[in-house]
Amino acid sequence: MAKILIVEDELLIAKGLSAIIHSIDKEIEVRITGYAKEALNYVKQDDYDVLLLDIQLNDYSGLTLARQIREIDQYKLIPILFITAIPTRELMAFKEVHCYDYIVKPFKEEEVRTALETIIYHGIQKQHHEKKHIQIRQKGYYYLIKQIEIKYIEAVRRKIRIITANEEIYLSNHTLKEIGKELNPCFIQCHRGYIINIDYVKKINRTTGEIYLQDVEMVIPIGRTYIENLRGIQLWE
Repeated sequence: MAKILIVEDELLIAKGLSAIIHSIDKEIEVRITGYAKEALNYVKQDDYDVLLLDIQLNDYSGLTLARQIREIDQYKLIPILFITAIPTRELMAFKEVHCYDYIVKPFKEEEVRTALETIIYHGIQKQHHEKKHIQIRQKGYYYLIKQIEIKYIEAVRRKIRIITANEEIYLSNHTLKEIGKELNPCFIQCHRGYIINIDYVKKINRTTGEIYLQDVEMVIPIGRTYIENLRGIQLWE
């Protein structure tokens, strides 16, 4: 379920924003707080898809809060919308924390709806339906890997090896379970050490318990406890 956090110390405004969000998509979970410190704890404890931050909060600046949030890996790229009565600060918001948009108080419902509909329909819902990339942090750098190009992923010698249509990528300080959470439904774990992209499956040998992938020399083993994951694939021999 998609989640949006509203950080706004004027409760009527916060509830108004929440009502607009639910009028667009009633399934979205909305959380409200008027304190930056509390908001920072929320984003550390849970995963939010969009943040609406007031520039002036009860304890400290929404800009400061945004900088703190951007330091958290999972929030490097998510949309942040600022709520402000001081539009002259918009340039700082765009430059320093890469905000998506801003809402100027007092605002009109239609203006807010337009901004939020774009994010919800073309951002949140699309993201929750299917992610085109996985984002990996390695040695201080971020890598975007197209999921459609990944053939299989292997856990080997405390490292992760990602085999794509074009390259092999080795990762340290990651686990197969962590990577698996970021993958689309076309990926299936077939063994404790392997996740495969079923779009690349050529055949599955029922006798030997092995999977053959297109343009891959290596044969992928099937773990006994993972056989059920493969029942729906129509390529058994």
